[in-house]
Amino acid sequence: MKRFIIILLIVFFANHSGARSQNIEAEIRQLEQMEVQAILKKDTAMLTKLWDKNYVVNSPDNVIVLPGKTAVDRPVLKRSRIFFSREVERIIVRGNTVFSMGNETVVPEGDQTQSGQTVKRRYTNIWMKQEGQWKLVARHANIICQ
Repeated sequence: MKRFIIILLIVFFANHSGARSQNIEAEIRQLEQMEVQAILKKDTAMLTKLWDKNYVVNSPDNVIVLPGKTAVDRPVLKRSRIFFSREVERIIVRGNTVFSMGNETVVPEGDQTQSGQTVKRRYTNIWMKQEGQWKLVARHANIICQ
């Protein structure tokens, strides 16, 4: 009987952990799309909610954007885009840290390099739960060569 109870507890906690990961994955997927929309709309209030104050980016322009810049000061908001989409391919949950990986398509406009061209890139976003909220703490993105 004791062995049976132990097995039931193991199965229960394994299923509970899997359900928790699925809920976190759904939440991160939603946050990823919220960030895309905020970037397109240049919604600095939303980006300030999503980004950690020490958010670090290794950008596709081969520039590391260090902490200390507010959402308004980030280079990403100074650029205009005709189109920007993100496809999340994989979410990995490790406690209070989540890795989101996939691809993005961007069509820059104006005086930017590759203006009017479709740019494909790969990305990895790192989210951490802080004080009950998920914050984007780091990002790496690179352009896929044609």
